[in-house]
Amino acid sequence: MSPKKIRAVKFVTEILNWKKTSTAMEADAVVEGFSSSLYMHGLKYNKLIGDGDSSVSRRLNDVQPYGNDFIIKKIECRNHLLRNFCTKLTALAKRTDYPISIRKFITTNILRFRSDITKAIKYHLKNNSSVDQKVKDLKKIYSKLSVS
Repeated sequence: MSPKKIRAVKFVTEILNWKKTSTAMEADAVVEGFSSSLYMHGLKYNKLIGDGDSSVSRRLNDVQPYGNDFIIKKIECRNHLLRNFCTKLTALAKRTDYPISIRKFITTNILRFRSDITKAIKYHLKNNSSVDQKVKDLKKIYSKLSVS
């Protein structure tokens, strides 16, 4: 058996005998993939598509599979971001320590909030404003919301 296959079999065996949390499994699997990418494929991955959970990128930053000088950029996946957002809003709407009127408002508007975020993402991708201008725009929007 080739060294690559031996390493793959060893990794699968470790996963099957996993004793830690699923979050740790995900992080360790990604770190293993990044760490072996140079050996197995002759590649260094410079981007990680994430789901809003920072444990994987934090683990990659701790391990630094390609050395201190190589930065791995995390790209947030819009679909995961929106799913996590809606899940957290749903959980918030179930908390009985908030008034029922607020919980009903959240529940009936979750899809609208999601749609608004999607539209904002599309707008900001098309808008070539500087970061300073985007911050000013957000502050302006926030000040209108807090007055209402």
